[in-house]
Amino acid sequence: MSALSPLSDSADEDPLPSSGKTTKGSSTPGVTSATVPHLRIDESPLVLRPNSSSSRSSPSTSPSPPSSPNSRTAPAPTAPPLYRLTLTSRVVSLLSILLSCIALLVILDSFTHHQRDANGCQPTHARPVYIRQEGFDSEMTRFASKYALYLYREQDIDVSDQPTGVPVLFIPGHAGSYKQIRAIAAETASYYYHHYASALDLQDRGMRTLDFFTIDSHEEFSALHGQSLLEQAEYLNDAIDYILKLYPNSRKTGLRMSEKFPDPSSVIIIGHSMGGVVARTMFTLHNYQPGSINTIITLSTPHLLPPAPFDWKISKIYDDIHQFWIDGYTSDNPRTSLKDVTLFSITGGTLDNIVCSDSANVGTFLPSSNGFTVFTTAIPHVWTGTDHLSVLSCNQLVRVLAKSMLDLVDATRVSQTKPVHERMHVMQKAFLSGLEDRAGDGSDLSLGPGRHLDILHLEDRLLPAGMRLIVSSDIDAGITFLPTYEGADAFSILTDYDPDQFELLGCTREGRVRADTERIACRSIAGVAVDVPSSTPYDEQPFSGRTFTFASILFEELRGHEWLAVMDHGKGSGFLVVEPYSTMDHTHRIDKSMLGIALKGVHLSLEPSLFSTVVIPAIENPMLAYHLKVSRPSCQAQDNLFAPFLRQSISSMHESKFYVNLAGDEDETDVSLHGRTAFSSNAISPRDHDHQGLSMQIWMDPTCPQPLEIDLAIDWYGSAGRLGFRNGMMLAAFAIVLVVSIFAAQVQCYNKTGVFPHFGQGLAFCIRRTLPVMIPIVALCSIYQCVSMETLPLDPLDVDLVIPWHDILAGNTDPFFWWLPVAGLAVITGIMSLIWIMVDSALQGCAIITKQAQLMWPSHWWSRKNEKPDQRFQRRAATTLVLFVLVATCIPYQFVFVVAFLVHIITCVHAKVRLGKSENQSAINRYHYLQSILLLLITLLPFNLPILVVWIRNLSVYWFVPFSSDHSVFAIAPYMLYVELLTGRKMLPRTSGISSLVTYLVLYGMVVYAFLYGIKYTHSLYFSSNVLIIWLLFLHGRQSHHGRKATRYLLDHLHPFKSKKHS
Repeated sequence: MSALSPLSDSADEDPLPSSGKTTKGSSTPGVTSATVPHLRIDESPLVLRPNSSSSRSSPSTSPSPPSSPNSRTAPAPTAPPLYRLTLTSRVVSLLSILLSCIALLVILDSFTHHQRDANGCQPTHARPVYIRQEGFDSEMTRFASKYALYLYREQDIDVSDQPTGVPVLFIPGHAGSYKQIRAIAAETASYYYHHYASALDLQDRGMRTLDFFTIDSHEEFSALHGQSLLEQAEYLNDAIDYILKLYPNSRKTGLRMSEKFPDPSSVIIIGHSMGGVVARTMFTLHNYQPGSINTIITLSTPHLLPPAPFDWKISKIYDDIHQFWIDGYTSDNPRTSLKDVTLFSITGGTLDNIVCSDSANVGTFLPSSNGFTVFTTAIPHVWTGTDHLSVLSCNQLVRVLAKSMLDLVDATRVSQTKPVHERMHVMQKAFLSGLEDRAGDGSDLSLGPGRHLDILHLEDRLLPAGMRLIVSSDIDAGITFLPTYEGADAFSILTDYDPDQFELLGCTREGRVRADTERIACRSIAGVAVDVPSSTPYDEQPFSGRTFTFASILFEELRGHEWLAVMDHGKGSGFLVVEPYSTMDHTHRIDKSMLGIALKGVHLSLEPSLFSTVVIPAIENPMLAYHLKVSRPSCQAQDNLFAPFLRQSISSMHESKFYVNLAGDEDETDVSLHGRTAFSSNAISPRDHDHQGLSMQIWMDPTCPQPLEIDLAIDWYGSAGRLGFRNGMMLAAFAIVLVVSIFAAQVQCYNKTGVFPHFGQGLAFCIRRTLPVMIPIVALCSIYQCVSMETLPLDPLDVDLVIPWHDILAGNTDPFFWWLPVAGLAVITGIMSLIWIMVDSALQGCAIITKQAQLMWPSHWWSRKNEKPDQRFQRRAATTLVLFVLVATCIPYQFVFVVAFLVHIITCVHAKVRLGKSENQSAINRYHYLQSILLLLITLLPFNLPILVVWIRNLSVYWFVPFSSDHSVFAIAPYMLYVELLTGRKMLPRTSGISSLVTYLVLYGMVVYAFLYGIKYTHSLYFSSNVLIIWLLFLHGRQSHHGRKATRYLLDHLHPFKSKKHS
């Protein structure tokens, strides 16, 4: 990039005088140019005319000459005391670096090794065959050369290479492979052919296998680049059109029964990671066919926030699809309506260290009638966390997913799937725990047909009111009746029996058949018993494979029946416990503030009871993790029916975890939760009826008389990783805040004293003056943000202010974390101090190497010492013009930014070489100035490197079509011109008056914007930095030779106009 070449000497400015040489014409020997301000006089054949602008610097940017040759040496200008690095400031800087490094190490170790769910996933085996769809070529899509479509077939099971079932389309995520579908597709094919293929009655009712299509995106980085995401979505809409056109012919070669069924008009979508976002984006594009998608299953998809929001387009896509999906469920327009679309989001929890599971929540834009979010730890018979990749291959999850997708199929319908309410019922039964709140009026119960039982000596089978029933292997089998009564309102049932060993019935007395026999009318009760993990001394994790059965039945649900009857069929050993209880008395609400929990924790003693609930409303923030200790020392697990176990859950999402075999030792149990993500506008308020915080359901053996002791305390070390994972963007935004604040302090000192302090001195000034003002303001904004979200509907300020408070700072609405922005600023101060030291050391090392190279090879072609000024200007102008054309046509502007960054490094190195050990203040100022600009460019690298990586990757797969969103010349032109200008040994002019005021407004305006919106709208920081660069270009240009000529030209041509106007 020769237009930005630092290897050429400027023709616009004379070289800096070297130390040790006397100023020409000076009568004072031994006075060097580094210590005495001077007026340099060069021999020139030109005759200077009066009022000529031959000087290269304005009076405001050049030091004054000495008053006389005999005057004493003037003292070198120094930075004011506030900029000096005293011993105290050095110690503070070192401490900030040390503490920041420790904080980062703690966050990293906490995130990777603490508060992690156990991974109990088993592998899934497949024998895949991928059949490329050659017919889907460039005539059907413009992306045929970039992507590819495959049909999956399982060896020895799928005998036909033609699709004859119901189409399913898999969309891989960021850097994902089309082969990742193999586990789900193999398990689905196996399950169908072992359970449904020979069931002719199911075939007649529309049961069909699934045809899995998958796209090869060549492992594209869709999380980094919005344009790539849009291209995938457009390709997939074309792919759906192609897939649906296959079936009219392919079904004629399949089962004969398929001929009587309609051809498919829609597909089921499975999206992994960013593939789920691509699926939602497909609805917004011009080539989407209404009704072609009606079911979407996403796996570990970040629905709410982009994982890397450095690209403006991907942030815009998120905003657009969020609003589109909100409007789609209220729209009557057939093209935009989503009323027939169901979306199910499955996420892995704390094991996923790539996508934060908080952002998998679909409740912010999806009505509960059309989908839900569920964690793998809550899915029955899965009960384990999954990482970002194993969510596709975890055998326990894949089995549930395969069966549920087959249950969605109804080939008798054009959509090939069941109606919305039936799809919801299938997925809720398969993926939800069954322990969620029921209606409570009996509508959730499934009652069997009525039957009559003749009971001999009913009083022997009738349990007294308030008594619990305990059935074990040493008790005779039979039926027992438990009455409802005033002191309780529900029954809880727990057993390790198999489902066919016992039966629950609702019964009513009809009358006597004989003197000792009474006839009882009963109906079986189904739909309330759910599987929970077994908890015995031999169970260490909930995914052991063994289960208990639990049921809870309200008295209100038994309305019309006198008793709950438990029939023991006596087919095996085990235990069965039925206990009446009062839900109010056995629900313990801990109304303790978060501050109180942080200081003292939570301690609770539960009286012996089969089933109890503890609710802690204050615990709902996902950034904190906890230690749970359950103790019951007098109750030995070997002597009990079962060991205590616990289920934690939250109300905002279907997240629950089971902890089994508690109270068996003194070990603590890690407890963590997920919840509302940052920048979510639907804040949970205490007035919301769903606001419940953390809920813990506890089962214990009620035969042991000792209470169960529960202690819950914050795990501060384990919480550090969760804080860092959820607030990583804060460091990127606050780095720009700090660098620009320091640059503003440096410019302020330079304008006043003529000394441009180095970055460390500017940091010292910020610590003394800027941060003490900034931190309280930020803290007050953060506190108001938290308070305003709690009182939002009642806050009159939000009517007048245009600031959406949920979109600023860290997006936090929990008053307990008001200090987050302040902590982030403290951490980034130490990090940037360390980066400055590393950069300064690297530049010094490069300068030494460069100096040695110049001594070894004093004259080389790259020095261009003999290049004339006109030639230099023409070369730079031509190369810059070529780069502008390339950016506008084929290369992204991010590539030019990275090249400009590398060129500026070389410029800094050469400035350091020219500086050497000289004490020339002009050279020192310029080096410090260039170094600060380099640090600003370093903070902007994350905004440009990802797109550059995507572009290079596209070139590797021979995709040369330019990005439509990354060819803005205006996005890179200021940096190109600025870096080019700095290669010419230019120094920032000193300003005063209005110019200095505008400079400070631009600098501090950027600081305020980055503080308020930099974390959520991270991509906008790069574009806002362009404003700063443009202003710096203006300041440089105004004082340059060409700038002065342009000013004089304008004044000369405006003068006749003014004269004519006044005449």
